[in-house]
Amino acid sequence: MAEYRIGIDIGGTFTDFAVHETETNKLIGLKVPTVPSRPVDAIVAGLKVLVEEHAVSLDQVKYFVHGTTIAVNALIERKGARLGLLVTRGFRDILIIQRLRVPQPQYWYGNRPEPLIPRERVYEIEERIMADGSVGSELSQDSLRAALVQARADGVEGLVISFLHAFRNPAHEQAARDFLQREAPDLFSCCSHEVWPQMREYERTIVTIVNAYVMPPVSRYLGDLEQRLAALGVPVRPYITRSNGGVMSARLARSSTAETLLSGPASGVIGAMRVAEQAGVRNFITLDVGGTSADVAIVEEGAPRTSLTEHVADFPIMMPVVGVSCIGAGGGSIAWLDSAGVLRVGPQSAGADPGPACYGKGQTKPAVTDAFLHCGFLNPETFAGGRIALHPALAQQALATLALALEADTDAVARGIIDITIAGMFAELSNLAAKRGIDPREFTLVGFGGAGALLACRLAEESGITRVLIPQAPGTLCALGALSADVASDFVRSVFLHMDKDLSVVTTAYRQLEAQAREYLRTEAPSVQDPRLVLSADMRYVGQSFEVDVPLDIEWIERGDWQAVADAFHATHQRVYSHTQLGSPVELVDLRLRIVGSTTKPPLPSPASVPAGTPAPVASTRRVLASSSGPKDIPVYLRAALAGGHVMNGPALVDQDDTTVYLPPGWSGTVHGSGSLILENTAAGVTQ
Repeated sequence: MAEYRIGIDIGGTFTDFAVHETETNKLIGLKVPTVPSRPVDAIVAGLKVLVEEHAVSLDQVKYFVHGTTIAVNALIERKGARLGLLVTRGFRDILIIQRLRVPQPQYWYGNRPEPLIPRERVYEIEERIMADGSVGSELSQDSLRAALVQARADGVEGLVISFLHAFRNPAHEQAARDFLQREAPDLFSCCSHEVWPQMREYERTIVTIVNAYVMPPVSRYLGDLEQRLAALGVPVRPYITRSNGGVMSARLARSSTAETLLSGPASGVIGAMRVAEQAGVRNFITLDVGGTSADVAIVEEGAPRTSLTEHVADFPIMMPVVGVSCIGAGGGSIAWLDSAGVLRVGPQSAGADPGPACYGKGQTKPAVTDAFLHCGFLNPETFAGGRIALHPALAQQALATLALALEADTDAVARGIIDITIAGMFAELSNLAAKRGIDPREFTLVGFGGAGALLACRLAEESGITRVLIPQAPGTLCALGALSADVASDFVRSVFLHMDKDLSVVTTAYRQLEAQAREYLRTEAPSVQDPRLVLSADMRYVGQSFEVDVPLDIEWIERGDWQAVADAFHATHQRVYSHTQLGSPVELVDLRLRIVGSTTKPPLPSPASVPAGTPAPVASTRRVLASSSGPKDIPVYLRAALAGGHVMNGPALVDQDDTTVYLPPGWSGTVHGSGSLILENTAAGVTQ
């Protein structure tokens, strides 16, 4: 009997499925509308479609993994738990002081984010752990008791415990948690040393608060998911993709909720890496455009940029994450006029309910999808595989409202909405490229998501990128990424040690991290192949404020080759800053360990082939409004009819069940042997 491995991505508008039938290696893709108020309903609906239309046997599902936006949406919308914070006396204003840095040096009007916990719910506790981990002042039970009384009066649901230097000695945090569990079992609690035991009080406190803040909605969702899957007869426990590109059990995700913040976007990057590798592309920028937002990431030499300094909803998340930047523009982004009468797009989104006006669910404000439909880019009969009927007349009515206010025609408004969307993406992509120190023109743009294939070439033109890759199934690539994600978990231990001291503590810290990692693999991970450990350290010269991440060989630690560790730091510092200070004292601040295990990957289907350069068969034509010169009839190709070696020239559309690909004038397309479309700007550098 056939067995199945299922990957799912829950987006703001659609829930996508990628199903691998292991017996025949068949890969099934599916999109169903998301149910924002109850995301599990969309998963159940999709599973029923798989049973009814694709004969999938749910009792034969052997692996179930999905990416989720529950945590990040709760954080962005500020719909998390009502929390209190326990801090060391004297540190009550840690959430107000934050970091006195300008987030964007060129923007002088930025404000610090409003704390998730207001000052009146921050409670000072008599205790003090010193910088070396010794006890300066014992933990006061009386101050804990007084804080608990006040917290109850303030109506908190849970308490965050973040004491000074707890990453060096967690004894006081553990004792405070034990007290709360004994005296207030109805309140949940989170300790900073358990969430992420690393130095820097503000960042450690924030990530712990975020973890607790999104815990109730994530826990409710995962509990609902497990119950519904069991009722459907799915025999396996679900796994969740995590922000670092790996997977974790639903049980662990309930307590380590902060690690799911970039769950969905990370899945998209993993999926893009698979299809790009198959097409021989190693340096690329991902463009994942869904219904609510567009996510951008940079991949160099086949590996994604990872970061310890990402901000999510304005808050620093110092856990290792795939470096994904979110742009507030998607197919559901609403077009509106500001106080000066200027046309704007987003960040407000129509989402899946009611969705854009053309969905026919009562929305009257035009969204980007309405502009796409009005301009002819979308086929109203085949949108989302024909599961959602689009109504051009309703899109026209919504656009006409803005046109009247702007004293313009609906064609100009629709084009303007698309142009503004692309301009916003270009601005964000340019900022990201400058921040990361790359030239976009040296990269390929990989477009996916519901609208990524439609906008990729236009954004590439604005950015000077001359090559675009569109996967075979761009609309469900995030689900494929979830299904392809390896197991990866990160562990950290702050040691804060001069390299001229006794370094046996580093060896001890490594052994402790290794034990944690292997226990995680044994209890929380699915079956993996070739598990491996990757070691690194945050190091700096004595007197520096911030560290560089230095890859280390585990053998250096095991045999105590500290000179090799120091040499690796000097080499890394030279590469990052173009200078080094040989002979200067060095500090090893944090030791980091990642455990990685390979999961079973679904094979990517390859199309039939034809002689290279064979013109692709034209299926039909469609009237498209792509420029101010007016609508034109352009050829339409069917993705299902394309074979490796087929070529086409723009302007053209490629229709498929999960998206539409647009080739502007001056672009050519070739179907790669892997099935991906390789689009090139043959008119680059030519005045048009």
